[in-house]
Amino acid sequence: MMNLNFELLDQSVSLNKGTILVLEDPNIFSKVAQSIFEYEEDGEIKFYNNKFIKIKESQLMVITDIMNYTFNSSSMLKSIYSDLEKQINDNPQLKSEIEQISLQLNEILSMELLNHELNLSCSDLTMYNFFKMYEVKVQTSYKTLFEKSLEIVQVYKYLYKKTLLVFINVCSYFSKAEVSELLDFISLLNVDVLFIEPKSVYDFRQYALDKDYFLFVPEE
Repeated sequence: MMNLNFELLDQSVSLNKGTILVLEDPNIFSKVAQSIFEYEEDGEIKFYNNKFIKIKESQLMVITDIMNYTFNSSSMLKSIYSDLEKQINDNPQLKSEIEQISLQLNEILSMELLNHELNLSCSDLTMYNFFKMYEVKVQTSYKTLFEKSLEIVQVYKYLYKKTLLVFINVCSYFSKAEVSELLDFISLLNVDVLFIEPKSVYDFRQYALDKDYFLFVPEE
C-alpha cells in the first residue's frame, strides 16, 4: 500500500486502488497539483510505501490534462521501450535472433557508408533504436474522454517501473456512473491510482481537506 503526506495533512492518506483526495482551497489545490507534477523524491509532497521507502520520480505517472494527454509521448515510449527490452532480455533465444539481425543491418549499412564520397560512420543499432526504427507505439481506440481514462489505466498497469498513477482534476469530466466504472476497473486491475480533485466527487468514498485545513477521513 502506498501513502501520501504533505505539510497541511494531520495524517497520511492511504492510497489503495482508486483513492480520491479533495482539496477545497483553490490555492492548496494548485500548489499540490504543481508539486506532484514537478515531483521530487525529497520535495514537499511525500509518496512512500508501508516500509517508508519513498517513491522515485521515475515511478510516478502523472496526468494533469487528460484532454491533451498523448499516449506516445517521448517519455511514455521510453518507458515502454524499457519494458520491452526487459521482456526480450528474459527470452535469450529471441534476444539472440534480434542481435543477429541488428548485426547484419549494421554490416550492410557500414558497407554503403564506405562507398559514399563523404567520410561517414554509424553507431551500433541499439534495442531502443530498433524499436524506434519500427515505430513501436501504443495503439488506442477510445472515442470519449472516459474511454481514454480506461486506456490510460490499462497502459499504466503494464508499465512495470511505475508504481503510482495520479489523475489531477479529471472526475469533473465524468458522470457518477462513469466514475464508479472507472474505480471498479482500477480495482479489477489491482493498481493504485490517486485522484486529486478541487471539489467533492459525488458521494464516493473520499478524503477531503476543507478550507480550514481539516482533513475528513472516510470510514473504512
